[in-house]
Amino acid sequence: MNSLKHHFNRTLACAFASLLVPASSIGAEIPAQGPVPFAVYDMNSNGMISEDEFNAIHAERMEKSTAEGRPMRGAGGTPCFSGFDANEDGQLTREELTAGQQARMEKRHGAGNGRGMHRNRPTYEDYDLDGDGKVTEQEFYAARSKRISERAQQGYRMRNLANAPAFPDLDTNGDGILDTEEFADHQTRHHHRNAR
Repeated sequence: MNSLKHHFNRTLACAFASLLVPASSIGAEIPAQGPVPFAVYDMNSNGMISEDEFNAIHAERMEKSTAEGRPMRGAGGTPCFSGFDANEDGQLTREELTAGQQARMEKRHGAGNGRGMHRNRPTYEDYDLDGDGKVTEQEFYAARSKRISERAQQGYRMRNLANAPAFPDLDTNGDGILDTEEFADHQTRHHHRNAR
């Protein structure tokens, strides 16, 4: 019972926090759906996301969605800053944001909500085969081949393989390494393309 009360109080506090932050014209393009990129949250470009920045983006997104006649479904489940701040230092790193977003997507898509087409979306860790926090071109194609093989053995048909992006399409800075932000940006674009 205490756990339920704590969860309710935390959810209520998060909802109020996002309402108290004045939604201003933030300037960065906030996607209507899917994960918000790190660069959008990091409004002052200091490489970290404060709780105020986090809440401001969510308030702006909700306001924009409502103004366009698309009230956000499940607004009560709006992500709370504390749920992303793994080390509880009051700032989010790229890694904390990405991990939190992926955990939320997996939880949402694994909950049997009827929107299962993205439930089996691969994570960054699925491509980081040696676990060093970087995805090389070789790892990218090896992981993709492994995924295609596993899905075929499970009886799933991989749609649009001919249109699958090449490594350079994801490696937007061209450094030969796919980082977590590039991966998250690709997942967001992919999600928006499929949602149309």
